[in-house]
Amino acid sequence: MWGNDVFEYLYNNLESAYNAGEDYVSRKAQEAYDATIGAVEWIWEALQGDFNTNQTTGQIAANAVLGLIPIVDQVLDCRDLIANCRQIYKDRTNTGAWVALCLTLVGLIPSLGSAIKGVLKILFLFVRKAGGDVAKAIRPAMAPILSFLGNEKVRRILGISDVSVILRQVADKLSSIRGEVTVSNLKSLLDSAVQTLTDVVGKIRYFAPGDVKVWLDEAVRIVRWVQNAADRMLAPALAPVQRILDGIEDALRKQADEYSPNYRADVNARTVHELDPSVAAVNPRILTRTQKGLYGEIISDNYMLNQGHRNILPDNRQVRALEDVPRGRGIDGIYENANPPPPYIVTETKYRTNSGQYIDSDGVASNSLLSTTRGSNGYPASKQMSDAWIQPRLADEVGRDVADDIMDEGYDRWLMIVDETGEVVNITRLDANARSIEEVMR
Repeated sequence: MWGNDVFEYLYNNLESAYNAGEDYVSRKAQEAYDATIGAVEWIWEALQGDFNTNQTTGQIAANAVLGLIPIVDQVLDCRDLIANCRQIYKDRTNTGAWVALCLTLVGLIPSLGSAIKGVLKILFLFVRKAGGDVAKAIRPAMAPILSFLGNEKVRRILGISDVSVILRQVADKLSSIRGEVTVSNLKSLLDSAVQTLTDVVGKIRYFAPGDVKVWLDEAVRIVRWVQNAADRMLAPALAPVQRILDGIEDALRKQADEYSPNYRADVNARTVHELDPSVAAVNPRILTRTQKGLYGEIISDNYMLNQGHRNILPDNRQVRALEDVPRGRGIDGIYENANPPPPYIVTETKYRTNSGQYIDSDGVASNSLLSTTRGSNGYPASKQMSDAWIQPRLADEVGRDVADDIMDEGYDRWLMIVDETGEVVNITRLDANARSIEEVMR
């Protein structure tokens, strides 16, 4: 859709859009399409956005980046308001939906600042998906947060040099605004947000086609209905909201410590590695089976790098793009362990589809996680990720000397699962026979 084209242009020209403000956004919208109808379509398409529970890490981070741009941030705030209110409209007694609205309103507190607001928007999304469970939300939320804060343009605009400093600032800000999270203040933020939505709709309604006017009028009607019900329904949501904010504050302080340059006395252990934009922006569901296998490898490697592990496969053996040629059933990843012992980690990645199939990096789909190979090219028949399968392949991947070091000094075997959300969702440590020992991450 044309509106998404405008978002893509603004994302690619972030610094100009951020510095020049509303005039720049309007001018570029006009250049890209008809001056009046184009602006209508762009805003209308943005307002129709919902809480997509299947966004990839890259898409979530990109939304936070776009929120830095004047006028675009207002449109995205209106989008979130509409989505919240539609959920409440389905069932006014749904406390969880009111909690979600309150979190959105907390994100509108004027004193937050761009970086803090972006981080909180991502966190609130994952907390909502986790049913309010902060402990369950924090780990998957960190990937898009790191992608957002690690974006080179964002770092230049906001002067970010240390991710841990920003995480600590978010925690400190949550502590300082705790007294502002009251029913009366939330109602005031809601009233202000409704007025902003009314103003945005008022600017485009006159030029909008009939079906768009109907949609806009219905959205405003639903939001005002929720506004009228808020006096009675915000109070029951307040205690859960405050518990969530306290939980986020504690979790962020722990993450700030973990991502501090001094953590484990390793300055480089937490360097943020961004996904290639062509990978970050893609919806994995539309990929071919072969591309899904490659996508899984790219996502898992990015995860490992952001955990501080170093990939020691030669560059020509590492998957970098969805256009790469599959390498067959070799070892997916060999890493120096950032947290030894043991000093090395060998990984196998599977892309899990919604239908429950597992796709290898060579594009082969199977209902089983680890298959037994028939044996070929000097390799014996063996189960994937067993020592009998790994060790004959090590020398081919990293050379005999390094292979001998790995076998002498020891290694973990990790089976990594990437699903259609575009995230690593499970890591299982295996024994020498490729049997499960424990879950490293779930």
